[in-house]
Formats: sequence, structure tokens, C-alpha cells
Amino acid sequence: MEWTPTENPNSTIVPGKMRSDRQELPEGFTKEDADKAEIAEAKLLAASRSRTARNAGATNALAAAAPTDCMIYFPAWQFSVCGEIRVKYDSLGGPNSFLLLPTSSNITNGDGVGQRVTFLNGPIYWHPNAGAHPVLNHFMMKWGEHGWEAGWLGYPTTDEIVLQNGRRQEFQSGAAIYWSPLSLGIVGGSVRAKYYALGAETGPLGYPSTDEIWATKYNGRYNNFLNGTITWSGQTGARVLYGAIRDKWSQLGREDGTLGYPLADEQVTPNGIAHFADFENGSSIWWTAITGAHEIPVNILAVWNGKGAGGGLLGYPLGGPVQPTSPALSAEGVSITLSQRYQGGVINMAGPDNAYVGMYDPTPDPFPEPESTSTSGMTPFAYPPDGTWPPSDIPASYDTSVEVGRAANQHFQDYNPMIIRQGYWSTVWDDGWGQDKAEHYHQLKYVDSIEFVLESQYHGPRSNPADFGKDFWAVATHDICEVGWNGRECEEIERRTVHAIYDHTQWATYKLAQGGNPIGLVTAYCGGGNTPLSGTSVCDSWVDMALMNPGN
Repeated sequence: MEWTPTENPNSTIVPGKMRSDRQELPEGFTKEDADKAEIAEAKLLAASRSRTARNAGATNALAAAAPTDCMIYFPAWQFSVCGEIRVKYDSLGGPNSFLLLPTSSNITNGDGVGQRVTFLNGPIYWHPNAGAHPVLNHFMMKWGEHGWEAGWLGYPTTDEIVLQNGRRQEFQSGAAIYWSPLSLGIVGGSVRAKYYALGAETGPLGYPSTDEIWATKYNGRYNNFLNGTITWSGQTGARVLYGAIRDKWSQLGREDGTLGYPLADEQVTPNGIAHFADFENGSSIWWTAITGAHEIPVNILAVWNGKGAGGGLLGYPLGGPVQPTSPALSAEGVSITLSQRYQGGVINMAGPDNAYVGMYDPTPDPFPEPESTSTSGMTPFAYPPDGTWPPSDIPASYDTSVEVGRAANQHFQDYNPMIIRQGYWSTVWDDGWGQDKAEHYHQLKYVDSIEFVLESQYHGPRSNPADFGKDFWAVATHDICEVGWNGRECEEIERRTVHAIYDHTQWATYKLAQGGNPIGLVTAYCGGGNTPLSGTSVCDSWVDMALMNPGN
């Protein structure tokens, strides 16, 4: 039973009737503390009998009868809790609430207006424009990182608000602190408006994982979230990027990198396969679940779009752009300055205006294999008839079987690795095989180009069905790019189909020379197209540029 004072409020406490004699005291409090608290409570109650202001919702019986200004809470006799903070404390359950007992009286904050009272488990802050609200645990820590009420957040305007899998608390600045078991962060201003438009914590971004961060460029700001980022500047607005594209953009320096700010939210292609985002410098980042996220620079982007983008023969990028440094990437005085590999080919830029593209095209090429000679009967043939190796223009020590390159074809794994041997080309015999023949007779100069063609998923029988091996093909194009009304645009001006004949037969001797096992590349040549050389098997000088694959 609660102790009540005698009829005379000024009378002394009846011995043996003290609460400290009847109930266990909290740890850290003595009987003397408890008795002092009880006496202080009695005095406050006695002083309040002539007043009418009461807090009907208080849970403490003495507090319910006391005025709304101050109260002492047994057995913490040293501290009185006053005003709206006391009303809030009582509404939460007073000493029986999660706050437990007070550890201070009302303290006036540095602004000379607001107040706070500290309790065992945290404080309650009050301001006439914000009300009285407790700030606890992670929220108190995060608020403190930004200067408490004197910082940009200002005073709390709500208690903690319970959310799905987390909580938030609002502040005078219009910003809120969000907490989840995985994250803690502050969101405010234009970034928060965007966040709310996307469904806040129940939307695709999830909870914030950082506070609002200032960006150098344009004096912008951004927040990272568990599943993405929102970035804002006065020039570009608030834009959202998710997971993989956000991460790639961050690797490239975010808004302070070469790409700059995103110009729009991350987009999804109509077929749902790919996500992409466009940036200030004209470049884009594209992502698919199979290929990952990769930057496509503005000059390459124009070429890719002209070839049908992700829905064309090239498909989606397999890696970022690279700047080749090998001397082999120069031909006819032209050098590749930027290159990017795709699912179905490669784009090579020679400066901003010339694009050389290698693509895997399913369209069969009617151009027949030149000088096809039957090797039926499973025996290597000699050329010319009754000839003796070597011909007069080939050194006797010339090792035709040496490997000069290898390709790997995931679509034709029985042939892996696909070997390219040196072979030979004899002008005296007007015949040969291997890389030498491709280079000196068909003008396909680089092993890289041959490897690219051998990696094609498109292949068919040789022109002479009796010949062993298969015909692999790809397409090379030369495009000219320029800036038009709709930005940078590219037009294809030249095209050739390129073939590589591969024979995996195990012959130690081939065309009277050392063959090796297997023979490997028989020859590589050019077929159909729309250039003056298209009526021959000789490749145009730019074809090597189109088939360069720095990713090999």
C-alpha cells in the first residue's frame, strides 16, 4: 500500500511508516536517500494541494496528484524533473519506463531556451517549438556526432518511430535518423524527398547506410543506402543508382570522376535484361546479371548504339574500356586508342572519329574457301605434286610447326585449345598454310585477328565437304563517327566477312612440312563485303584493326 501523508501537511513523517521500510531499494540507493526522497515528495504534494494543474495520465500516484511543473521520483531525492519533460516522462511510465530513474534535474541547454533531463538509460530533450522527446542509444550517438541540438539537425520533434525492421526519429531540420540492425544514417533535404518518392525504407533502396555526405562538385550531396545511392546537385537534381551500377560509379570516382553526376535515375531496358545510367560526360554504365556493370565511354557508346546496342550482334560489354599499348595495335599508320570487348565482339576506336568493329554474325558467307584441296583419305597431301621440301624461297631450318597463338572457343570445346601454327607461304609454289599464309597471301597480319575469328560460335563445313575441319567466320566493319543534331552518331562505310579454317586432324607432316599434332589453323582469309577487295580473298588493311582483341 502506498504511503500517504497525515492530515497536517506540515506534520512529521510517522516513524515506521516510511516506504524504505517496506520495499527494496534500487542498487546504489541507501535508506537515507529513500527517506529524503519520500520527505521531498511529501512536501511537493503538500504544496500542490491548493493548485489545480494536474497530469491525469501520470502512472506514479504521487506524480498524478502533483503540479505539472516539478516532481521528485523515489528514491532519487537529489533530482527534480519539471515542466513538459516531466509530463513526457510520466506518460512513458516514469521510473518504471525504459528510461528508469533520473540522473539530473532540468538542465538549460546552450541555446538558453531548450532543456534536457538525463535518466539512467538516456535523456529527454525539450524545446517550445519541438516538444519533449527521449533520444536513446544509436539515435543519441548519431545525433551527438552532429552536435546534438546545437548542430544542423536541431531538436527532436518525435520519439522513436517503429518501422518494418527498424526505427527512425525526426528532427527540426526536416531530416531523420534511421536505424536498422544493418545500418544507421541520417537522410534529409532533396535526398530525403527522393527517398520518400521511392518508398523510403520499404522501397528498393532499403535503409540508409551513411549520413548525408557533401560532394565537392556543384556543392552537391548524397546518401548511400543498403541497396544503392541517391545523389543530388542543383544542376542535375536528385538521382538514384542501385547496387552494381552504384558500385562501378564509385570505383570511377563518383561525381568527381570523369563521368560526373548521373543525368537521370537508373533505367531498365524494356525486356528487363539490362540496367543502365547516363552521366554528364556522355558516357553510360550498363549492367546485366551475366556480364556485370561496365562503363561505356561516349565515343564507343555512339558506335554500340549504331550497331543495335545490347539487342544487336555485339550484345553487352564484358569489361570496361582499355587503352591498348602494344605496337601490334598499329597498322597502316593508324593506331587503336580505345577498345572494349562485348559478348559478341569488340569495338576499337582510332581516335574519336574512326571505329573498327569485329562482330560474330550468324549470316553465312557465300564466298567460297579459296584453293580448297581435298585431304580425303586421311593422308596429308603434297603440293606441288612430287615436290621436295623446302621450296627455294623457304629456309631449310624454318620450323613450320611452332605455335604462334591459341584460341579458346566455348561453343566448340572439342577443339580447345585451337592452335595457330606458323606454317609457311611459298611464292614459288604459290601455296602454304597457317599464319604465314594468312599474313602474306590474305593480308590478315596479326595473330590476334585470327584468334578472334576462331572464337566465333558461327561455323560450318568447308567449301569442299571432303576437307577435314571447319570454317569459322566473323564480320569486320569500319564506321565513321561525327557529332550531329542528336549527338555523336556513327555510320558504317565498309564491311568484310573474315574466315578462319581450322583442321584438328593429327598429322605430323602437312604439305611436306612439319605439321604438328593437330595441324590447327589451315588459313584465314576475307570473303564477302562492300569494298573494292570484296571480290578477292585478300583482306582490306583496316580489317586487322577491327578484329584486334586486347582482352585476349
